[in-house]
Amino acid sequence: MSEQIFEAAADAEATAKAVAAAAPTAPERADLAMVNTLDPELREPMHQLLANLADNKYVLGRRYAEWCTGAPMLESAVAAAAMAQDELGHARSFYPLLRGFGADGAAMEEKGWQARPTNAVTCLDKPFQRWADYIAANLLLDTAFTTLLQLATSSLYQPLRQRAAKIVQEEGAHFVHASGWLRRMPDAATALEAMWDDAVTWFGQDDDPVLAPLARAGLLSGTPTLMRDALCRRLEPPLEEAGAAHLTKRHLPWDRWDASRRRLRG
Repeated sequence: MSEQIFEAAADAEATAKAVAAAAPTAPERADLAMVNTLDPELREPMHQLLANLADNKYVLGRRYAEWCTGAPMLESAVAAAAMAQDELGHARSFYPLLRGFGADGAAMEEKGWQARPTNAVTCLDKPFQRWADYIAANLLLDTAFTTLLQLATSSLYQPLRQRAAKIVQEEGAHFVHASGWLRRMPDAATALEAMWDDAVTWFGQDDDPVLAPLARAGLLSGTPTLMRDALCRRLEPPLEEAGAAHLTKRHLPWDRWDASRRRLRG
């Protein structure tokens, strides 16, 4: 059942992608032209943010898809397929915008994506080994990306603002799914701890070369620290239920932070 749902979605998306690549629609051309409304010094930070969001959404969607036939229940397999479709759709809404910055994001979706380097967070480099890892990513990574996008729903950069509003609306169900599963997983704390650093360092520090200038210019409505605090507040109830509330006080490994790739080394 889940394979049929996923196959139908993939076929429709592939068709739309082919059409867009051959001849971008008027709205797509308008989105690409919006790059010229950015101050020159903000173009590279915006490009880096969009590329990083696209890579993270794409690889997260792929990792979700790997569990479409391995979930513990049929309903979970269907949910995994639906969330994979959501994440891949989000990535595909960001990748075309990179053309406006003179980059090509289409190569990421071609065959062999597993062997290509990305700027996705480090814990997505390998497949999830167990269902608890899936749920940890569902709660922590998904919510971290959504937290940033919530602070982009009033962005002065229209292409980001429009996509953020739609994605935030769709992501509500993902948080409910992860929170519900945590209540029935006594071993979830270990999986959460393994992914915590990747999720909360992703915003960078307050001198971050990408998010800091965008926040100062009103393209994001919060600093990295504000985003991290908002994420921790959002996660407090499910973490408390999972016996992992101590994670919000954990020392972060900034010595391993690679700001240029927005991920931890090693």
